[in-house]
Amino acid sequence: MKKYLGVLLAGLLAAMPAAAAPVYGPDLNGRIFDRAVSIVERRYWNKPVIARLDALRADYRRRVIAAPDRRTVYGLIGEMLDTLGDSHVYVIDPQQIAIGRARSRGDTEAGFGMTMLPDDAQMWRVQSVRADGPAARAGVRIGWEVAAVNGQPIDVDFLPRAGDHACFEFVDEDGRRHTASLDAEDEEPALARRAERLPGNALLLALDGFERGDDRWLADHIAERPAPSAVILDLRNNGGGDADVIAKVAGQFFAENRLLVRRIAARESDQQTRNAGPRSWLGPLAVLVGPNSASGAEALAALIEESGRGLTIGERTAGALTGAADYDLPDGGIVSVAEFDIRTGGGRRLEGVGFTPRIPVGTTLADRRAGRDPALEKARQMLKL
Repeated sequence: MKKYLGVLLAGLLAAMPAAAAPVYGPDLNGRIFDRAVSIVERRYWNKPVIARLDALRADYRRRVIAAPDRRTVYGLIGEMLDTLGDSHVYVIDPQQIAIGRARSRGDTEAGFGMTMLPDDAQMWRVQSVRADGPAARAGVRIGWEVAAVNGQPIDVDFLPRAGDHACFEFVDEDGRRHTASLDAEDEEPALARRAERLPGNALLLALDGFERGDDRWLADHIAERPAPSAVILDLRNNGGGDADVIAKVAGQFFAENRLLVRRIAARESDQQTRNAGPRSWLGPLAVLVGPNSASGAEALAALIEESGRGLTIGERTAGALTGAADYDLPDGGIVSVAEFDIRTGGGRRLEGVGFTPRIPVGTTLADRRAGRDPALEKARQMLKL
């Protein structure tokens, strides 16, 4: 599974209800494999690259058919699709889909007081620690590697419920090992939208995705009185989302519609921003990005940079920008297929490369542990707040 998807699904583990769980075996495994691969072959935008799958098909199909369980089936198919080197070609199994839906409904808000994400080497690390949570009480620190949970490697299937007990094994930055026995507690749901007035009357708006209504939420906050002196748009944990919403959000910062991206497929087409106009925010603007900014977040940051509309600040983004559609698999899973490539309005390809902001600002482990935010402080400095 791609790293940027880990951003969206990190920290999830739960079993589906037994009655809903498919029985994996040679017949079902083969049907899942055949449908996933055939869809990718038919729909993937870069036809010459598809030949890579032909050389792998027989071996991977044999291994998938013999796979004993869901995790192995999807792991093998994902491994095969990874050879295409496209961030938007992957499979998600039905358990992960069910977990994501439960979280969206607010059914599963419990945790150990920390968040975990995979790094560039696909090693899971502690990204944040809640001050009053179980992890903090046990002395867990930001940056530690999560080596195992209950003796098993962590994966995106991890979703605790209140009262669940787990034994975590950590490795710190000096290679020392730490063990912590933690009990999950109810937690406040993480907010995908956050607004804050900063000193100097700057308006900080954070979006961790692009979902229906985000453009109206932005517009409503910007319209609040007193009028902000500047807007800082934080996309550092934004993994992308609905293309139409991305276009509407981008339109909130331009007086006229602008070219957002070029879609490269059998027939090229352009996507414009939407809802631009005199009521859009036309004042000082800074956009924050980082390694967890992916897909539409990268496209929006590139538009701001290429148009000269505002400042872009932070670290290089994920490099995950192609255009995909999802298709159902026989057991309820999905296969995502990039049906077109994407270029920025200025003609740049960000897939596998990422977007580098005009003003690079890194964040050290010491900064994160101390709660410092150098990118935000740089934005305030550059906006003269």
